[in-house]
Amino acid sequence: MNITENITTPVVGEYDVIVVGGGTAGSVAGIASAREGARTLVIERENYLGGMWTGGLVNPVFDHRGKDGILAELIKEHKRLGSWGGFINSCFSYENMKRILEDKLLEAGGEVLFGATFSRLIMEGKRAVGVVVECRGGRRAYLAKEIIDCTGDAEAVASAGFPFEIGRESDHLCQAITLMFTIGNVEFMQNTCNDLREMVEEALKSEDNGYRLPYSRPYIIQIPDSRTAVVQLTHMRGYDPLSPEDMSKALIEGRKQAYEVVEFLKKRVERFRDIELLETAPLLGIRESRRIVGEYTLTKEDCIEGHRFDDEVTTAAFGIDIHNPLDDSQQCYSVKRYGIPLRCLIPKGSEGLFVAGRSISGTSEAMASYRVTGNCAAMGEYIGRYAARLAAGSPRGRSQGL
Repeated sequence: MNITENITTPVVGEYDVIVVGGGTAGSVAGIASAREGARTLVIERENYLGGMWTGGLVNPVFDHRGKDGILAELIKEHKRLGSWGGFINSCFSYENMKRILEDKLLEAGGEVLFGATFSRLIMEGKRAVGVVVECRGGRRAYLAKEIIDCTGDAEAVASAGFPFEIGRESDHLCQAITLMFTIGNVEFMQNTCNDLREMVEEALKSEDNGYRLPYSRPYIIQIPDSRTAVVQLTHMRGYDPLSPEDMSKALIEGRKQAYEVVEFLKKRVERFRDIELLETAPLLGIRESRRIVGEYTLTKEDCIEGHRFDDEVTTAAFGIDIHNPLDDSQQCYSVKRYGIPLRCLIPKGSEGLFVAGRSISGTSEAMASYRVTGNCAAMGEYIGRYAARLAAGSPRGRSQGL
C-alpha cells in the first residue's frame, strides 16, 4: 500500500480489516470479518475481549432474542458449558465469555493485539488507511483496507476530524455512569429484584442514619451460579466521559458506592447478611459519550414508531432507557421493533471507515435504546462481514445479502 503521508512511526503490519476496540461489537466484528477470509486484526487496550460483557460485568444480554448469527452461537456455546441462564434466562459466565470470544476469533484466523491503546487514524484525504497505537513495544502503525471503530467512544472517527455529537441536545450532558459489582453467598428466591427494592425501602424507613442509595431502582442479577449475583446500583452523575480526570473520579466514587451499599445490605437487610463483595468491575459502564454524524441519524421517533429500512443491519426492540445525568430520575419509552440502517454506521464524508456499537449515528434518545449489548454485537457482525467483502473487492452497495 502506498501512503503519501510521511509516517515516521514504523509500520509493522498490513491487514484487510482492522477493528479498533475488542468489546462487545468489536470482538464479534473481528470474528465475522475473519470468517469471510479477510486478514483481520482486533486492537484492544485491555488484556481480554468482550468489553462491557467481560470487563464491565454487564449482564444480562439485553435484546438478544430474535437474533441469529454469532450472538446465537455464543449463547449456544455458553449453554453447552453450563454457563447460561440466571436472571430472565439471559446471563452468562464472564470467564467463559472471554474464552469463547477469543477461541472463535482465533479459530476464524483473526489476530488480536492486547494491551494496545489507539492513538490516531492514518488518513489519505477522506480515506482511513491505517491506525497508530501505543503498546509495550512503543508506538507502531498498522495499515488496512477497511477500518471499523468499535471503541464505544468513536475515538477513531474523532481522531480524523469527522463530526460527532455528545450527550443530550439541551446541554450535552451524558447519562449516569454505573460501576457493576459482584456479590457472593446470595440467597436467591423468586422475584429477588423486586424483593430487594422492598427490603431496602423498609430498611431505610426503619432507621434514618443518613444513608441514601445512589440509585433508587437497583437490580440484583443472578448469573449462572446459584449463589452469585451482579448488582446494578451505583450511579455516578455529572461526569464528562471523555475526561480522564473525570473518569478517574467516577471510578473512585463507584467503588466507594459499592463498598457502602454492600455494608448497608449486610447490616440492614436480613437476607443479605452473609453476602460478600467479590469484585468491582475493571471497566466503568459508560452509557453515553460520542455519537458519530453518519449518513443517516436514527431518531426517537424511528424507535417508537418501529421504522424499518432497506439497508438495515439488524433490528432492535429494547425500550428507550435514559438514566438522568443530574439526578435519580429515569425516563423510559416503549418502542416497536425497528431497524438500524447501515447508513448509521458510516461516518458522513468518510471512506474505508465504519462504526459499530453505541457510538453509531443517532440522537441521544435513540441511543438509549440501541446501546445494549445484544444490538451492539449484531451491528458488529454485520459490519465485520461488510468490511471484509469490501476489502476483497466487492462493490459498495446498500444491500449485499448479508
